Amino acid sequence: MSRMLCRSAVVALLLLVSLAATAGQWRWDGVSRVVAVGDVHGAYTELTGILREAGLIDEQLQWTGGAAHLVSMGDLVDRGARSRDVLELFMALQPAAEEAGGKVHVILGNHDAMQLSGELEYVSAEEFASYADAEDPARRETAYQRFLSHGGLTDGDAARADFAARFPTGYFGHQAMFAPDGRYGSWILQRPVAIVINGSLFVHGGVSEDLAVADLTALNARLSGDLAAYAAAWAALRDAGVLNEATPFSERPSIAETAAAADPDQAAAASRLAAASASPVFTAEGPLWFRGTAWCNENFEIFRVERVLSALNAQRAVLGHTPTVDSRIRSRMNEAVLLIDTGMLEPVYHGRPAALLDQTGALAALYAGESGPTPIEVEPRRVGPRPGLLTDGQLEEILSRGEIVSVEEVGEGVTKPKKVKIRQGEIEVEALFKTESTPIDASRRSQKNRLINLSDRWEHEVAAYRLDRLIGLRLVPVSVEREIGGRRGSLQLWIDGLINELKREQESIPAAGWCSLSEQWPLMFVFDALIYNEDRTKQNITYTRDDWMLYLIDHSRAFRTSSGRPADLRKVDLKLSELLAARLQTLDSANLNTALGGLLERSQIQALLKRRDEILRQASRTP
Repeated sequence: MSRMLCRSAVVALLLLVSLAATAGQWRWDGVSRVVAVGDVHGAYTELTGILREAGLIDEQLQWTGGAAHLVSMGDLVDRGARSRDVLELFMALQPAAEEAGGKVHVILGNHDAMQLSGELEYVSAEEFASYADAEDPARRETAYQRFLSHGGLTDGDAARADFAARFPTGYFGHQAMFAPDGRYGSWILQRPVAIVINGSLFVHGGVSEDLAVADLTALNARLSGDLAAYAAAWAALRDAGVLNEATPFSERPSIAETAAAADPDQAAAASRLAAASASPVFTAEGPLWFRGTAWCNENFEIFRVERVLSALNAQRAVLGHTPTVDSRIRSRMNEAVLLIDTGMLEPVYHGRPAALLDQTGALAALYAGESGPTPIEVEPRRVGPRPGLLTDGQLEEILSRGEIVSVEEVGEGVTKPKKVKIRQGEIEVEALFKTESTPIDASRRSQKNRLINLSDRWEHEVAAYRLDRLIGLRLVPVSVEREIGGRRGSLQLWIDGLINELKREQESIPAAGWCSLSEQWPLMFVFDALIYNEDRTKQNITYTRDDWMLYLIDHSRAFRTSSGRPADLRKVDLKLSELLAARLQTLDSANLNTALGGLLERSQIQALLKRRDEILRQASRTP
């Protein structure tokens, strides 16, 4: 009982420490220079290099940034060999920057929190080895004896080799340093989840709903307290032999509860662990883990971002956690979101060191080895998986001009499309080729419109893609016009492994992706209303299985000249973000004729603009 009381006292003390540490200032305005770096993951050499290039430290690693503010987006640890050196560097720079009138802010990352919650699957052998000097031989021997006892093993070479494989040299030194009262554990517990500097919200993972608060002080304190409570409860239950690092996080509460039923001494720790494990500091939707801001369709995700930024009186959110595809700092949602994790740990993420610069309000990117700051680039359009880092524009070029390698029957669909393999250099892609095009020639306008409204035309596939690009919808795969085998038609990027909505429903498959279907479908409704698509079926609502991202195909029976909406959309409450509304407002006869001329008739373009106006009048601006 005394040990459990001691643990309770430790929990109470840690809660007080973490609450005091995070109850201070969380907002700074008028900072003349801010430098932010993404996830480090033990990439010590790369980190020090980019900090030197940014003018924050010298060759001796001394602070030279003056009154500048340095922001680390968290995830200092895991995977890289020199995580401990990274921790020590930030811990040394904090007081040095303060003395010079500057600041060093380290945001709490999910991997940093994992060290305190005993989730060590990403700690490399080199990381563990760096803690050998902190390891108590008696602690290691005690753990070994428990290992023998629990496994019913006899001491010997085989048992010691098995133990060493599970608990490499430095393992228990690492455990001690990341204990709630350890050197690094206690420091991590003082890190905030989010701060605002010069109108920029800095948070590790994503713009979670939890951040929609007027004051971050209480949130930072609460989440730090949750982490402290979990860490202390976990340590107590681990030391009591109830749990170990191999116990899956999700199973720990129930196992601890079972143990507490047999031994009341474990009840307090089991209760704290269960309560803290449900905290946003650990959940997928929480600010340390959420990837929706980086991955989900910006035309709907902006609803959440705007709510949070409005609550915090901020202009943009700066995120780590999710490495950008091309290792460049990228903007989303009209610069409301900046993604700055460029994969600094090159052996794992194949990226590069980079820093976000905010100099008197002017934002720029700094890349290691490149000459000076460069403008921040907008995230390129990439709808659907593809080889390498190809953008949709580059795929257009390949589909339009690449060598035709093979053409085969697909065997599906009334119009008998074909699957085509195209090669350009060493890159190969596949695409769907459609040639069906109902004639719409007629002398009278009314007769022509009647034919258009009954037509099935490949031209509409290309028009749907080009319109998608005009309004930044990012749902229609790359589609181009091309002649193959003497026939002209549409060639649309083939996405392997798609599952359609009909199959998903029939097999009751849960859509377990970062981007919920309930937030993706409203975009489809707006698009189908805009193009008057009468042929949206459950077969052509498709997703990639690994992430459940929505892709819209089969638009050959769209672009009617009718006003209003197709029958299946007349009772749907259309939802339109201000971001998408602004993009729809940019449409006019000039840019539509330029993009869609030759694919659509004048009457189709005029009808599209009228439907656009109806959507802007009728659609709700709330999610």
